[in-house]
Amino acid sequence: MFDMLAQELSTKGCDHTRRLTQQFLEQRGQAAEAVLAWLDDNGGFCDCEVLANVEERWLDCREDG
Repeated sequence: MFDMLAQELSTKGCDHTRRLTQQFLEQRGQAAEAVLAWLDDNGGFCDCEVLANVEERWLDCREDG
C-alpha cells in the first residue's frame, strides 16, 4: 500500500482524503473500517499522512511481532 501511495501521490498529489488508501483496501478485500480506524489512531488522516506518518509506525509494529 505504501509503495502505491508513493507512486500515485508523486503524480497526482494528495486531495486530503484517503481515497487511494480506501480503494487499495477494498480492491484487496481488506477490512477497510478497521484499517482506517488504526490509521486515525496513528496520524493517517489522508493519503499523504498515511505515507508520511504511518509507514514507519507500521514497520515498527511488524518488527515488534
